[in-house]
Amino acid sequence: MQITTLNLRNFRNYTRLDLPLRAGATLFYGPNAAGKTSILEAVALLALSRSPRTHSDRELVCWQTDHTPEIPATARITGLIDRLHGPTRLDVIIQLRGDNPTPTSLGATATKVLRVDLKPVRASDLLGFLRVVFFAPTDLELLTGAPNERRRWLDAMLSQLDHYYLLMLNQYTKVMAQRNALLRQWRERGRPPRNASTELSFWDEQLAQSGAYISCARAAAITELQLLAQPIYAKISDKVTDFFVDYIPNIEISSFVEKDVFDQLISAYQTSHPDDMARGQTSVGPHRDDIVVRDGNMELGTFGSRGQQRSGVMALKLAEVELMTQRTNERPVLLLDDVLSELDLHRRRHLLAVMDVPQQQTLLTATGIEDFDASFLRSAQLMRVDNAHVFDLSS
Repeated sequence: MQITTLNLRNFRNYTRLDLPLRAGATLFYGPNAAGKTSILEAVALLALSRSPRTHSDRELVCWQTDHTPEIPATARITGLIDRLHGPTRLDVIIQLRGDNPTPTSLGATATKVLRVDLKPVRASDLLGFLRVVFFAPTDLELLTGAPNERRRWLDAMLSQLDHYYLLMLNQYTKVMAQRNALLRQWRERGRPPRNASTELSFWDEQLAQSGAYISCARAAAITELQLLAQPIYAKISDKVTDFFVDYIPNIEISSFVEKDVFDQLISAYQTSHPDDMARGQTSVGPHRDDIVVRDGNMELGTFGSRGQQRSGVMALKLAEVELMTQRTNERPVLLLDDVLSELDLHRRRHLLAVMDVPQQQTLLTATGIEDFDASFLRSAQLMRVDNAHVFDLSS
């Protein structure tokens, strides 16, 4: 799998960019704020339907674009994808709404249209046509951040691989929002109705149906990632070590068989009724699960050194690439945003070696070429980025 052409119109600081891309590694280098990361962001947007950098679509529309209610400012990202099943065109179109004069105006909003081969699709239908693994220095939060960071990473990976997982995840989120709205309403009233437990039991069953699938899929993925990441971490660390990735459900689960997990979730939801009614929210379930990464008995997120944490995140990201490859027989596009500047020489060489794997397309950014050896620079496609202009220096 690879992206062969990327076209940007009024996206971030780009008014127009038509970029042919080739297999292997492509290095975008130049000063900060030149527009390097925006290229990777655009590719991730085509794959995931959302930006890995912002939750506000209006920020993606170039602020210099003219905007009126009659002719709204519009950003467009188009990618031509070469896949096992044939070529595919993906489009993401973001259009500013309202009377605001610029995309950055307070209160400005935007609508987003997604297309596959020029046909409009939902976000859930876009995922899987282009699969990516995005790796940035801020990904240390996978280990050091809150549990929701780890759940978001795992959910994004599984959603690219399993459309049914995404369906169950969306269903779980929707049902939990409805259950929470009911709980808040009762709390604001001062007391729940007499049949509160009976009414909650309906929502419990809905949550457990989707939650059981989510928990089992997550547990299976973590088991696979553990097996793939362990030798990678050992090689990066240059020592024999025990690297563990543990899935920590919010409730005690004896076995990850979907029917068993369903029963245990039902029991947990029912037991939590008094607490949930007091809190006004659902206190147990997969939305509170976590992942713990350890080197031996040491939890890396809490006690690991900066170098160990970088090795741990790197091992997880590279294991994610291998997991996607094993499940789909296609290598995802690897997006590396200024990662090498954070790594020492040993880790840098290991990451560069991964890019030499056949059929692996890698797009990476850096402020300069000093961190790359001569053999990499000879084989990579070199793109100089300066003030939202891209110059191909490979020819």
